[in-house]
Amino acid sequence: MRRALLTLVTVLCLSLPAMAEDREQHGSWSSQFLEGMGEATTHDSGTSTFGILCAQARCRYYFANGVDCEPGGNYPFMITTDAGALTIEGVCEPVSTANGDVLVYWFNENDVMNRAFLQTPVVGFAFPLTDGKFKLSSFSMEGYKEAVERMVKVMRDRMLTRSEE
Repeated sequence: MRRALLTLVTVLCLSLPAMAEDREQHGSWSSQFLEGMGEATTHDSGTSTFGILCAQARCRYYFANGVDCEPGGNYPFMITTDAGALTIEGVCEPVSTANGDVLVYWFNENDVMNRAFLQTPVVGFAFPLTDGKFKLSSFSMEGYKEAVERMVKVMRDRMLTRSEE
């Protein structure tokens, strides 16, 4: 059920950003809200997307790079920051968007990762391919802190408002 909900939310956030409430740009990042969920996201100059989606007091990062994968399969990749490299295992999940199906790799957030993302101007993703090469993606972190802070604050405020009603 949770997977279906997150898939639906991602579909809505990735495919219909104009429908999202309160979309605001923060440097290279944006924050937006839709039906009780918040998202902070950025894009590289190519076909890759990196973001964090929060719903029901739980947040997960996602990465999409246009590389085919088996839904439900685990895929390793490396994230590089000024603080060092992090080895990640993402779970592949197809998401339908207005531009067609997108394969997204979900991975959980943690304190080490969050601190590393706050301390670096650029995050790199190295994704292994079957031919022994890597697909590289690079994302500016300009505005990341502001986008995530806004998303968390608005989500918290909305939860408090609902609990007071």
